Amino acid sequence: MTHIPDVLLSLCKIIGENGDVTFATRENTSTPPHTHATTNYVIVSEGTLFLTLDNVERPVLPGQWCVIPAGSEHAERFSDKTSVVIFWVNSSHFRERKSKSISRSGLMT
Repeated sequence: MTHIPDVLLSLCKIIGENGDVTFATRENTSTPPHTHATTNYVIVSEGTLFLTLDNVERPVLPGQWCVIPAGSEHAERFSDKTSVVIFWVNSSHFRERKSKSISRSGLMT
């Protein structure tokens, strides 16, 4: 995979009725622990997202998805240039489906 094309980065965020989509490239930055009212599905297209969820930091590599459940405290760290696409799914419109492919770590296989 590769970094997100500039034309998509320029969109920054697509807003929808049931959720939003964000395109981002980040490098040498981190976020403090925080929560969202949405369930976030994140795919890394290039680089590495270091996601802290349940007080454990795990790498999310290119081509991998992770899930951050609504209300879950988490933090992100980006050391190298990393591109991600984030789907912010509104909890009020989201029906959680139990999936064997979603592990406790938040990584989807």
